[in-house]
Amino acid sequence: MRGRETAELLLLAGRLVQAEGYDGELSPAQWMALRYFARANPFSRTPSAFAQFQATTRGTASQAIKALEAGGYLVRQRSKADGRSVSLRLTNKGKKALARDPFEVLVRAVDSLDAKERTAMHHTLHKVLTTLAASGAHRRFGVCQGAHLSGEMCCNPAIANSSAPQCQLLGVSIQPEDAGLLCVYFQATSEHRDGAHGE
Repeated sequence: MRGRETAELLLLAGRLVQAEGYDGELSPAQWMALRYFARANPFSRTPSAFAQFQATTRGTASQAIKALEAGGYLVRQRSKADGRSVSLRLTNKGKKALARDPFEVLVRAVDSLDAKERTAMHHTLHKVLTTLAASGAHRRFGVCQGAHLSGEMCCNPAIANSSAPQCQLLGVSIQPEDAGLLCVYFQATSEHRDGAHGE
C-alpha cells in the first residue's frame, strides 16, 4: 500500500470527525479549543499557545476563544505574577460540554481495535507526527511525563528531593496533576542535551 493512500485515509478520518462537530452547540473550531484548554498545562493555557498548537493565526484562534468565553465555556484569568499574561480555564459548563464531545466518535472507533492494534497505531501515528513536526516550522507540543513518550520528558518528578514535579526548562514546580498535560515548552531529551530552550 502506498503512503498516499494511507495519508488520504487519515485526512478522511479527520474530516468525518470535523463534520460530527457541526451537530452540537459549538463549531469544530470551538470544540478543538475546548479540548485543548482541557488538556493543556498551566504554562500552555494562553491564546498564543493555542494558536501555535492549531498552527493558525492568533486572530483565528482568538475568534474561537471569544465565542467560548461569551458562551460561558471558558473563563479568562490574569496572571498573579505579572498581571499582564492571560490564562484560560474551563468552567463547569465547559467541562459538561466535553462529556458530549463529538470527538468521542473517533475515540470509540479506536477503542474498538484490540490492544495490539491500538498500540501499533499509536506508535505509528506518533512517528508520523514527529516527522511532520521536524519538517515544519511549527512548535512541537508534547505531554510531560507521558508513558507513551518515554525518553521525551521535559519534567522531572523528583529534583532536589522534592516530591513535586519540576519543569526542567523553566525551573519551576508544577502540580502533580498537571504533569501529564500538553505543554507548549515540551522538548525531547535530545534537545535538552543540545542545550535548546523553549521560548
